[in-house]
Amino acid sequence: MLRRLLGRIEDGRFGRALAGMQAGWQWECKNREAGLVEGFVRDGIKERMVVIERRGRGGAARCSCEDAVKRGVLCKHVAFAAMSELGLAAAARSKHRQLEELGR
Repeated sequence: MLRRLLGRIEDGRFGRALAGMQAGWQWECKNREAGLVEGFVRDGIKERMVVIERRGRGGAARCSCEDAVKRGVLCKHVAFAAMSELGLAAAARSKHRQLEELGR
């Protein structure tokens, strides 16, 4: 679901999400259950609420940022949250990392 969602995000917004990773943005997941991920992306002093849910072929996502609300697009915050969740899932599957390290 998350990889399909990332495939629908415009290249410029995807690139800005990657730049956010480099700049130290943070993802704080508040709810993670089958087919639903909710949390906050923090980019400095700003905080955006992101909700990603399994719906249809590629999932659906919402963000509280102006880009998503006014333009109705999948924004850089959604991309960042999806990439963060994929990274956490990959680390959890990895045999050479301890699960305790994931919370850091």
